[in-house]
Amino acid sequence: MSLLQYCTLGALLIHLAYGAASKSRHMCLFLFAEWGYAPGQYGPENWKTLAPQFCSGSAQSPIDLVYRNTVKQTFPAFTFTGYNAVPGNVNFTMSNNGYAVGVSFDDNNAHRVGGGGLPGNNYKLAQFHFHWSFLDNLWAGSEHEVNGQIYPAELHLVHWNADQHTDLGDAVVGSRTNHASLAVLGFFIEFCNSDNPAFEPLLKYIANVSQSGTTFKYPMADRFSLDSLLPTDRTKFFRYNGSLTTPTCNEVVTWTVFKETISISRNQLTKFINSVYYEALPNTAATKMQGNYRPPQALNGRTVYRSFDDATLNVTPRPAPWDADNAAVRFVPELLFLLLTAVFAAMFY
Repeated sequence: MSLLQYCTLGALLIHLAYGAASKSRHMCLFLFAEWGYAPGQYGPENWKTLAPQFCSGSAQSPIDLVYRNTVKQTFPAFTFTGYNAVPGNVNFTMSNNGYAVGVSFDDNNAHRVGGGGLPGNNYKLAQFHFHWSFLDNLWAGSEHEVNGQIYPAELHLVHWNADQHTDLGDAVVGSRTNHASLAVLGFFIEFCNSDNPAFEPLLKYIANVSQSGTTFKYPMADRFSLDSLLPTDRTKFFRYNGSLTTPTCNEVVTWTVFKETISISRNQLTKFINSVYYEALPNTAATKMQGNYRPPQALNGRTVYRSFDDATLNVTPRPAPWDADNAAVRFVPELLFLLLTAVFAAMFY
């Protein structure tokens, strides 16, 4: 692996658990600057200058999935291999890499996906991870949006094309424009009134990875199948060509974002946010991991496909509830309405 490949892997948030890649990080600062999610020098609004080779590209992710601008297409069914099984002879590892919390597997044959119109039929799962909201605004934390609607969190499952590449690292940096290299499956997470039992195996051990760089290997008794976490209907989805959503933002991803959501309670999401911390930026203390999302990027003429019809979505999308130049500002329309109501009430009563 070349130095450029090694350093790129050391900088990627979403594709490697904390380990060998993180050890390369300080060797590679001359190639890639520090980055983060808070607005300012290291924030998403400046990623295109911090990592200009890819983050300034024209096929960036995430995006707002505007239904009326998508194209209906019929796709074959997905095939999910191993998703219904509890992993056995593999390292089932939770990690905090300083920017997100996820679970990785050292045996890429444990979970595979194909079909679904993907540009390959042998994609191996490397890991899954989460993006989520702020403690003072739990409703806005997803990276993708649908018609301007933001969700509290988003789950990403990262797969690499084993028919084209030798390993995950080769898939990430092997070709700067090969969208068949990675297949990322995205699922929105929305609130329900009761706890979702599927999250309990994660919450049980979340404190074990509170600090950046920490890992925890699951005991057999507490491992779980991916099917237990995901919605059963995986036939309705959006599809487009895009990028990693963190520096170095390589444009090597076929994105599938599903319509059916995963449920979580407010208490569960709050526990996630309260339990883990970012990697500290230079001259600052570590802070709670919240608002770890990149705002939607310009479509730049790309076609977004959909596998379903939904008349309720065939409307003018909501106005963008954020300032595109400020990655930390994201207002939920319902909360803004309540705020205005309170102001008018104070003025006239």
